[in-house]
Amino acid sequence: MATDKQKVLELEADRQHAQLPVEANGLGQAEEPHCGDLLRIGLVVNPRQVVVDAGFTITESACPPAVASAVIAVQLALNKPVLAAYTVDWNAIAEQMSDSDGLDKEHVHCAQMAELALKRAVLDYAAKRGAAQQPAN
Repeated sequence: MATDKQKVLELEADRQHAQLPVEANGLGQAEEPHCGDLLRIGLVVNPRQVVVDAGFTITESACPPAVASAVIAVQLALNKPVLAAYTVDWNAIAEQMSDSDGLDKEHVHCAQMAELALKRAVLDYAAKRGAAQQPAN
């Protein structure tokens, strides 16, 4: 089993989704007020309401747990119904960052920032979908 630090570093190195999808139809962001890290998450939701692509950008100087939190948030949203993606919370993100007790208290804000950006992306998608379904006056 990987140690917590090793797992975070492995997740941080996973850059498969380290860009916003070009065709994102839901975008959300969150900023950490103390360090100034800015995380953006983009989702592509298909007509069947399933997240078929997702990605993120984050401040270049972000700490490894912040990047790892973004990676996990995207992984947890992919291939899920959009409402299931909305239910991803910071606890679920933190649990994925550790083989033992979860994320250390010093970095809980990283998982919370990822949760907030993901929820905002889902809400942005929902708002755009609702606006598209409004009849023209």
